[in-house]
Amino acid sequence: MSEAMEQRGVEPERENQAVTTYDSPPSEPDDDLWLAHGAKMLEDSIPGVRGAASELIKVLGMLQTVYLGILGFAKFIPENMEVYNKALFVVPLIPWVAGTYYCLRVMKTEIVSINLRSPSDIRERASELLEEKQRHLEAGFALLIAGIVLAFMMVVFRVRI
Repeated sequence: MSEAMEQRGVEPERENQAVTTYDSPPSEPDDDLWLAHGAKMLEDSIPGVRGAASELIKVLGMLQTVYLGILGFAKFIPENMEVYNKALFVVPLIPWVAGTYYCLRVMKTEIVSINLRSPSDIRERASELLEEKQRHLEAGFALLIAGIVLAFMMVVFRVRI
């Protein structure tokens, strides 16, 4: 070994490798458990959002079916009502259909172009994809609630007539 290597106490293989030391608080006994839990949360995040979208699609479909069944088979809309007033009963279906669209956007797969040798590129793209899918899921949920409120308003409207 050369004198420089002996003075630094560096092995020849490690001479060209940079060692990075991060400032962090002392480790807790359960840190490994929480790091594993964090990795599992990250791994399950996109499938979890897709699963939630799938369940929301089922709820939206069920609400649409029940609502249309009430309108069509229960004679809920009075026969003597004006046509434009009858058309108002379709309004709750509009946010439910839009909500179904947003949930399908969550379920839809996309071709992702990333550099598989760049952790920062993978991290950035995965974060963007998750945020986009989460926004679509939240929009679908908001539209579900909006449709429920509109359906309730139609029931009140029907009772007042």
